[in-house]
Amino acid sequence: MLVLPAAGMAAPGPGEGEPPAPQLAFEPGSYDFGLRQVNSGNDQTTMQLRNVGEAPAPVYALQLNGGSGAFWLGQSDCYGRTLNPNESCYIQVNFGPNDAVPFSAQLRAESEAGTSFTAALSGEGGRARIGTAIDPTNFGAVAVGSAGVTKVIDVTNTGNYPGGSFIAVIAGGAVGSFQLLDENCTGIPLMPGATCNVVVRFQPISTGAKTARLGLFGDSEGGAQITLTGVGLDPEPEAEGPASDETSTAPVSNQAHRAHRKPRRQRITRRPRRIDLANRRATR
Repeated sequence: MLVLPAAGMAAPGPGEGEPPAPQLAFEPGSYDFGLRQVNSGNDQTTMQLRNVGEAPAPVYALQLNGGSGAFWLGQSDCYGRTLNPNESCYIQVNFGPNDAVPFSAQLRAESEAGTSFTAALSGEGGRARIGTAIDPTNFGAVAVGSAGVTKVIDVTNTGNYPGGSFIAVIAGGAVGSFQLLDENCTGIPLMPGATCNVVVRFQPISTGAKTARLGLFGDSEGGAQITLTGVGLDPEPEAEGPASDETSTAPVSNQAHRAHRKPRRQRITRRPRRIDLANRRATR
């Protein structure tokens, strides 16, 4: 027997009489943790899961998909709850990157009838990379005992996170042949793309190949090690002193020449004898 609907009533539509599907939504619908230094703890945010439907909605499970371990869930009062319309629960989400790359994940809540609801998570790991464009820094060949060679070494942060150092020293290797003269790298944060300078002199104290390390020691991952190289050569020969008087070929002044001449032998002038011819005849 065909039963017709009563006057003024519409015929039941397909699926009518079945309970409405659960409607859950995360608030906010996505969250970006931004830039976080790698291996230095974690950031945390609290998200809400709300029933935005007209019927009660159970929460069967919460899970994270993706993220390579950079995201994890904390405390929550959502597990095993059935949320009435407009009722909500909370979930703590943590972000702690272990590499200086972007990360993304999906937070998922599962309800009845195989339904699930998601929120997008993102963040980026930050790391300072401090060093020189050319490593090692070569000072070339320098003679022992000379004034040495001085170089200005540019140190740049090529990473995506600020970094810095609290002390700069030359340590390891031929520390006596390299001297740190000046620097403006310590005690200040070096922003990504920024450059500071270190002034080093190579003054070898002996011959042979020399190698040392310039250490910029910083907090966490902010330091750097720069290799210094050079070669010590034999000392330069000393200049010869002025020639002695015996070997000097310099011209001598007339006055000096006369002062050094041997005295002349004096000539003795003898007066001639007179002969008395008269007396000479008388005596014969």
